[in-house]
Amino acid sequence: MNKLTNFLILVLASFSLLGQTSDSLPERKMSVMVIPYMPAMHLSDADQDIAEESQMDINEVRSEFRKGIVKKMNQRFVEVYDAQIPNQSFVANNNGDIDMIYHSLAFETDSTSPMKDPKKFAIKDTTITGKKTKKKEIDKTYIDAVPRDPELLPSFSKKYNADYFIILNEFDIKTHFDDCIDLALKIYRRDLKIHYSIYNSRGEKLYGDVAVVHFPSNENRVDQIVDQNFPKIADYVFESLRKVKD
Repeated sequence: MNKLTNFLILVLASFSLLGQTSDSLPERKMSVMVIPYMPAMHLSDADQDIAEESQMDINEVRSEFRKGIVKKMNQRFVEVYDAQIPNQSFVANNNGDIDMIYHSLAFETDSTSPMKDPKKFAIKDTTITGKKTKKKEIDKTYIDAVPRDPELLPSFSKKYNADYFIILNEFDIKTHFDDCIDLALKIYRRDLKIHYSIYNSRGEKLYGDVAVVHFPSNENRVDQIVDQNFPKIADYVFESLRKVKD
């Protein structure tokens, strides 16, 4: 599992939903399809530093991040939801499907679900603690990806037996030069954000939010950034799914 193949884009994962009573029927296995963000939706002011430290070119860095978030999300399914990941790749043999999804998406700014309904969705933060930083402001908006074709997700649900879709809409890394962690060494806080939307098999949007982690600007190895931060992103997204499963 050290590397995913270059053409791996989507993985279908099955997991057991929680929250059933002891006298209920056996837990039903549900399936979730993770759709990674379009390469053009990778926005970062740190890629050059990360590429140099990781001894990669910038395109390789971006590819590793994109593959890494899908891998860590599926690992979180396994750890938390007793997931079983079948030997099925969404586009290993069908690149047309991912293109069909991407061409259908319309991007827009929207209020996060916790901001729209704070009583139902408690506002939560994935911030890494332990470093002295400025108080983080909760993100009130996120970049949403809306399929223009209302029949698209239902058709893919039938084709791939998917009960839920997690669409990763945008990947951001931003360095905050106004938030210095170590003034002498000129180390600053960086935000890493994943904007995402959750849809059911009927193509109805259930949730939208942005998951955020912080890391210092002197942390510039791809593998370290992925291993230390992406599991927290994955955990946040899957906790969101637990709240909205229907």
